[in-house]
Amino acid sequence: MGRARLAAGDWTQASELLRRALGLWRGPVLADVSDAGLTWPELAALQGIRLAVHEDCIQAELAMGRDRELIGELESLLEAEPTRERLVAQLMVVLYNCGRQSEALDRYRRTRDLLADRFGLEPGRDLRRLQRAILSHDPALALRLTAAPGGAADFPSPAGPGPGPAAPQPPRPRPAPAAPAPAHADDRAAGRVGTTGAPAAEHALRASWERVERRPASVVMVRARWTADGGALAPERVDHAIKELTADIRRETAPFGGHVRRAFGSVWLVVFGVPRAHEDDAERALRAALALRRHFETPGPASAGAATAARPVTHLVVGTGEVVVTYDDSAPEPVEVTGQVLDACHHLLLQVPRGELWAADATVEAGGAGLGLAPVPGVPGVHRPAPHRPAGRGPSGHPAEPPFLERTHELNLLHGAYRDTVRRQLPHLVSVLGEPGIGKTRLIGEFAASLRDGAGPPTPRVLHAGTPAFDAHTPYEPLAGVVRAYTGIRAGAPAAVVLPALTAVVRGLFPHDAAGPIVTALAACLGLPAPAASAQGPDGAVPREEVLGALRQFLEEAAAERPLVVVLDDLHRAADFVRSFVEDLTARLGPVALLLIAGARSELLHSRPSWGCAKRRSVLLHVAPLSAAATATVVGAAAGRRHPTPADDLRAALADGNPLFAQAYARVADVGADPAAAHPPAVLAVAAAQIDGLDRTARSVLRDAAVVGGTLWRGAVAAVSRRDPEEVGRGLELLESRELLRRVRRSGVPGDVEYVFRYAVSRDVALAQLPGRVLVERHLRAADWAALLDVPRPGLLAFHYDRAIALADADGTPVEAMERRAWEALVGASARAAAAGDDALAVSCLDHALDRCPPGEPERVWLVTHHRRILDSLGTRYRRRPAVTG
Repeated sequence: MGRARLAAGDWTQASELLRRALGLWRGPVLADVSDAGLTWPELAALQGIRLAVHEDCIQAELAMGRDRELIGELESLLEAEPTRERLVAQLMVVLYNCGRQSEALDRYRRTRDLLADRFGLEPGRDLRRLQRAILSHDPALALRLTAAPGGAADFPSPAGPGPGPAAPQPPRPRPAPAAPAPAHADDRAAGRVGTTGAPAAEHALRASWERVERRPASVVMVRARWTADGGALAPERVDHAIKELTADIRRETAPFGGHVRRAFGSVWLVVFGVPRAHEDDAERALRAALALRRHFETPGPASAGAATAARPVTHLVVGTGEVVVTYDDSAPEPVEVTGQVLDACHHLLLQVPRGELWAADATVEAGGAGLGLAPVPGVPGVHRPAPHRPAGRGPSGHPAEPPFLERTHELNLLHGAYRDTVRRQLPHLVSVLGEPGIGKTRLIGEFAASLRDGAGPPTPRVLHAGTPAFDAHTPYEPLAGVVRAYTGIRAGAPAAVVLPALTAVVRGLFPHDAAGPIVTALAACLGLPAPAASAQGPDGAVPREEVLGALRQFLEEAAAERPLVVVLDDLHRAADFVRSFVEDLTARLGPVALLLIAGARSELLHSRPSWGCAKRRSVLLHVAPLSAAATATVVGAAAGRRHPTPADDLRAALADGNPLFAQAYARVADVGADPAAAHPPAVLAVAAAQIDGLDRTARSVLRDAAVVGGTLWRGAVAAVSRRDPEEVGRGLELLESRELLRRVRRSGVPGDVEYVFRYAVSRDVALAQLPGRVLVERHLRAADWAALLDVPRPGLLAFHYDRAIALADADGTPVEAMERRAWEALVGASARAAAAGDDALAVSCLDHALDRCPPGEPERVWLVTHHRRILDSLGTRYRRRPAVTG
């Protein structure tokens, strides 16, 4: 009766009757028999009848417009019967009518992949027709599905695009070779991933791809061998020696940020740039290797007696290259690091003479300036420490400093702050902030030089101290550097030299007070033991509050004697308690002429957003990028040219106002054909470090944005990442605040928000961190988003399909199915353009489809005919290229 009412079009009565019939079915049929492990054909037949009734009931309720109410029920049925095509079709139509077209297409793809994996089959004709109808936004989809009871749905066929008479219909697609799109463990395990409301477990699975990433890294590889006076060592002694050497390697490389891993046997691997990249990872690796070499050359305290029988003989190699890193949830450090650079280092390790250090050219070029490394005779591409290390950095062949342009306003502000400090005899804080390489240090240096040259009386004492990126002598840097600059003490000088000089200076500043406690506190600031026994703390150490109080007194007395300008560079690297001290210093000092200049990257505001707010005599100075003309001038000057060339303009566009980037790009021979291959190592290192400074969510959003392209939209990123659009919007706004993206005032996609990458290198670095198979999947998602745009973008759609096909082909994955998807999607876009009356756009879509439809495809004949018909209807209004032949 229910099916009879369904055939008659009485949807309400059919739904009621069929629901009552389903209600009579309670539990599995013959449950006692089936539980015994017996499988009868009758059981499968009865289950099939029940599913058919369920499908008919859903068919009736679809016709009644209950789309949203049926989504959960359909998904539950498909969990048990994922290859039942009628259920799949019903869910696809429901999702489409609910505005979730991308999920409808995703359901089709997953079903197609499942059929191919299990049975080697393509979806049936009707399901393929429905997929093409969704791609072309066929109006017939709004009429619901009206299939005969128990039969296949009457899916609409995509109409041929174009005006005038009805277009000829394309022939039925022939089955294509099964080539499932690469899927990830998260999608397969979760079964489905929606764009909104994903549960927490699904989010965790979705993020599992982030456990594998590609990144540049520098590595130090150490090999040790032990010798004994009496021959071979006992296993227990070897074990003890390996553990001791592991502890030594960890201790010596920790100040440089290295992560020590036992590779195998008596070989150790120290990785730099993982899990977080730094701009100077190559230099860190080289300095760590030099420190290890010095340590192994110096006899230890246990060199006497039996210990001399087991002295290690070491070999060291340093290399730089791309690695693939695998993480798990147990620790932030990687569980696996692989890459060709490790093989190259291991190969060199077998050739290094005993006790020597070899470094690859790539590492030396990136971070070996001034470290005294020279080529190894007879071994190309390898350097080693020179016998006589030259002082300072060798000549680079390029100007050490770029032209100082467009900074007059900032200089005037600094001079005004200094004049105000001297006139009012009150301390001031000026925070000079900007992105890496923008010229903060250069600006401060030019200001300090003008003061030394007597640009504004009275001439002050200028103290300059920086915060080292690694291997700091004391946690009080850069404050300790200020003390060293004032007293003339060299960094690393022994206590026997430091303490007398420090005591003399302090007694000169505090003639009427007891100088002992201040000397003790300042010695602790410099990382030295107290000059006299004084148990001022529970462990004999000077409490931090006393050290900071002594520093405050020291600076106040020094400024009272003579106007003082204190420059603290790279303050964003300092410890948090040091930054708090600097921020509050001017408010806690007495009436003295002290100008405190804090140079830091903009990331200082990320960790301390209220920096300088509501503070007396505190100013924030943001250093802006240079103009395009000034950047081109910097490029030309760095290349030794007085006038910029057109190629310099291209380099200036890549640098986008950053002087450091401009100088680096000036040394690149050719940036024309492939700008991504032209990024210098220094620029790549800055971009990688900036990206690794983001939290995990923002980094993930940035990578998905990089997949979309140099120009991107919020909806596209949401489709690629399968995140909630609001979450993606917040992530893009954060990336804009970090100066990685720029918002476009008028979006090219109506109703969406458009952004562009500020630096091409940021996009290229983010894209390079994704493995190839992940990129394939994400390009296909971007293509699905582009296929659903109201105004088709054939170039964007073709780009993402082409990238996915190229990456899959390089990975050895069959691409026939992807190629078919590509031109079918472009045909659907052409149909939508024609339906909107934009025949020129329809022809453009068909042009792209023909470029991707191989000559042997039967559908190509229909495409060529249709292409010619639309061109004929346009006449002379559109002639992009000669007519295409089959």
